[in-house]
Amino acid sequence: MSDIINDELRSVFVAIADVLIPADRGLPSASGADVGGATLDRILTLRDDVKEPFFRGLRAAVGKPAEAAARLLNDVDPKALAAIGLVASAAYYMNEEVRKKIGYPGQDSSPIDPNAPPEYMQDNLLQPVIARGPIYRPTPGR
Repeated sequence: MSDIINDELRSVFVAIADVLIPADRGLPSASGADVGGATLDRILTLRDDVKEPFFRGLRAAVGKPAEAAARLLNDVDPKALAAIGLVASAAYYMNEEVRKKIGYPGQDSSPIDPNAPPEYMQDNLLQPVIARGPIYRPTPGR
């Protein structure tokens, strides 16, 4: 089994991705977000765990209309369809236009101050428990 996606399998992937992610409410379809481009290649280098079911599903879908292929995979190989869906959604949300339209700027680094108290201590949420003091029930036999 090859880990490199050829043009035929790439086309099958894009067609199924369009079934899973159609254009809606101003957002592009999967193909409109270029899920079959360079982002797909990058995802496949990062996610070894999805390669086998992903390629298995695409090979089973070759020569079938996309909607029929998606239904078939859903019925006979849901893990393959799930892998295709995972890759499609990952590529879709990595698209800059999609991220802008949904208001997601991407991941940002948030430096942590090691000297700052933990968040749960900052809003005095634990103060009633601390003020109450320890309470417990002895376990039987002890």
